[in-house]
Amino acid sequence: MKLLLLASGLGFMTVVAMAPAGASDGHTTVVQDENGTSVITQSGDPAEAEVKIEKEPGRTTVTRRSGGNTAIVTQGSASPQDMLDWLRKLQGH
Repeated sequence: MKLLLLASGLGFMTVVAMAPAGASDGHTTVVQDENGTSVITQSGDPAEAEVKIEKEPGRTTVTRRSGGNTAIVTQGSASPQDMLDWLRKLQGH
């Protein structure tokens, strides 16, 4: 069991340490906080990409708009009710 945990931990560390594809060409946004790492990669003109990062206690939300597409990633710990409230706020309800 300890060997399995060690192997999975090493695998996770390797994934976090690797640079994501496209990270150097402006197509990728990487945000790391106490809850983990978020990676968003989109095609389109990097100069026209809009990136918004919102930090709240216990949660980080990354919004990236590029070429008519939108990606939203939220990382953190929250209850299901907190997530519903956040989604309603995001949609303007």
